[in-house]
Amino acid sequence: MDPATAHPLLELSKGNTVVQCGLLAQRRASQPERFDYSTCVLASRGFSCGRHYWEVVVGSKSDWRLGVIKGTASRKGKLSKSPGHGVWLIGLKEGRVYEAFGCPRAPLPVAGHPHRIGVYLHYEQGELTFFDADRPDDLRPLYTFQADFQGKLYPILDTCWHERGSNSLPLVLPPPSGPS
Repeated sequence: MDPATAHPLLELSKGNTVVQCGLLAQRRASQPERFDYSTCVLASRGFSCGRHYWEVVVGSKSDWRLGVIKGTASRKGKLSKSPGHGVWLIGLKEGRVYEAFGCPRAPLPVAGHPHRIGVYLHYEQGELTFFDADRPDDLRPLYTFQADFQGKLYPILDTCWHERGSNSLPLVLPPPSGPS
């Protein structure tokens, strides 16, 4: 993950592969690429072509969002969570409601509580698919966005607020298990 984009409450560790929302803001310079309201961080690498797959360990975290964002999308103020604003996300709310942030938002019929989410971006085909990746040999599709992608897209993680410690578990980018 790119520390230059991390909201001041976010704590990055283990080589910037683990992120969690802390209780105290970190001293970080205000800069255009940094999120100043939404508790988000971007990956250090973006994509403007090709096929890419990565996973995020969400564990037992009760609130989270993840997906991709256009490099030109605003990071100041509240994040506009919709494809029309260059943001494609799914998430979990209050530990029970999975949703895709489209127009309109769509509830996702997710069986159980996946601890690992797979994300597959096929840039040229305009597809972004999310999977329940708890079983690597049995990926279960959760939702697919169709879009005409333009410009560089970056993986985005939103830890959501810590809720006074009740949502303080981290999001983790595990090492890739194969070629992207």
